[in-house]
Amino acid sequence: MKILGHRHTGIIVQNLDKMLEFYIGLGLELRIRNVERGPFIYHLLNNKNIVLETAKLILNDESVSIKHRFQLELMMIKANKSNVKKSLLEKILSKFDLNNQPLGILDIAFTVDDIKAVIEYIDSNGGDIISKPMEAAVGFPALHSYARDPEGNVLHLAQNLTA
Repeated sequence: MKILGHRHTGIIVQNLDKMLEFYIGLGLELRIRNVERGPFIYHLLNNKNIVLETAKLILNDESVSIKHRFQLELMMIKANKSNVKKSLLEKILSKFDLNNQPLGILDIAFTVDDIKAVIEYIDSNGGDIISKPMEAAVGFPALHSYARDPEGNVLHLAQNLTA
């Protein structure tokens, strides 16, 4: 038994078009966009009223097999929003405080080619910056920064440095 690879990270969003534009602007490529409903979705999510509009984004890297490329899946709930509970993370997005961080997902980490340019893009496209780039004290030489996308999801940005 073992994990074979990372399949995708899913994010529920309020505005799919805005979030698609944001992540495509960061260099991801839209692979599939569709509306999902029916027996499979109802069974998987245990709710017969759920209709999802989804968009799957990939890293455009021809040297990597398509089944192993990182995917980000953006999902917008199109029906019965009142029955979907808000996550604890969504309630605390206005404050980034590891002392009060709930268990679970903290961030989505991306390796980037130019961390300063990515930070400028995020800042000018509705996101905000949590921390300015700083070189890691241990591990592989890299600059690291935290930011939020336009809907408050925390992004960990890293730019590898040549040794």
